[in-house]
Amino acid sequence: MDYRPAMRVRSGIGRYVAALAHALVGDGCDLRLFGVFRSGNVPEVRRAPPGARLLAWRFPSRAMDLLGRLGILPADRAVGGCDLFHHTNYVMAVASRRVKQVMTIHDLAWLKEPGSHHARATAALTAIVEGATRDCAGFLVPSDATARDCEERLGLPRDRLFLTPLGVDPAFFALERRPRTPPYLLAVGTIEPRKNYARLLRAFDRVAARRDGVELFVAGKWGWEHDDVRAAAEGARARERIHLLGHVSEERLLQLMAGAAGMLYPSLLEGFGLPVLEAMAAGIPVLTSDREPLRSLADGAALLVDPVDEEAIAAGIERLLEGGAEGGRGRERARGFTWEACAEATLRAYREVLA
Repeated sequence: MDYRPAMRVRSGIGRYVAALAHALVGDGCDLRLFGVFRSGNVPEVRRAPPGARLLAWRFPSRAMDLLGRLGILPADRAVGGCDLFHHTNYVMAVASRRVKQVMTIHDLAWLKEPGSHHARATAALTAIVEGATRDCAGFLVPSDATARDCEERLGLPRDRLFLTPLGVDPAFFALERRPRTPPYLLAVGTIEPRKNYARLLRAFDRVAARRDGVELFVAGKWGWEHDDVRAAAEGARARERIHLLGHVSEERLLQLMAGAAGMLYPSLLEGFGLPVLEAMAAGIPVLTSDREPLRSLADGAALLVDPVDEEAIAAGIERLLEGGAEGGRGRERARGFTWEACAEATLRAYREVLA
């Protein structure tokens, strides 16, 4: 398994890779982790699951790719050999053609929402995924919505697509809620166009004009094309009540969730929506987009709004603050998603590909 996303500052993909690796080891899988990283990166090696064999070389990725293409040291040989190599992100390691390969496709945002990525990144992602459709025998997808996108936009047959819904860390279920007074709202996710933060901040500013004391905390690393988010924050009348925190640790995220009156996640496009699931597991009222797969993930346990309608987002925030979204239903919904179940579905995919 390509473990590199879990060795950096963890966004959603890194958290998926780390949690899946731990669950696979617990399921008896002989797991070898490919962890080559750039010489300037300091990885979080201590988080590798006990029982897995981790290759953690400080070695330039481009040089490693060259060795792989020349057949000198492909990724599968670097980890000591394997039956199957799992590419967990869109940055593919170079593996031997004699080894079966699978890839997780988290979403096709760059194809569905062209403005969600730079033109150069869009071209690069398209080339990588087109290459993967030739080299990989199977593709893991987190939702039915992503599976449909892969069929329609990549032409992948359904029998090469394996549904592996994500899970929830038990720490979110165990969270002791202590909502603060005056209340604050929480938004989680990388600050990039498809997360829709500029509209969210403007909608929140409308609500803040009518509600004294309410605050908004945004926890997520700075991605790209975020000038409009900074402008919305700086131009807000309630700008002193908008806190752009950047990346936060998992411990800090749990602390923020414990005191939040609600989670706001009006994203334009998702492959799954892990922050929504985690908030529901913690019993936090959630506002999210009336779009797939978020609509199906919430399954009636969250407030749904049109993510491009700022008035609708503001009205949803008002309703959430008035108690219009009850967190208990979300917790029950979230109980159906575990990393053990994700690992079991992943192992079934591995076995079918190997067969």
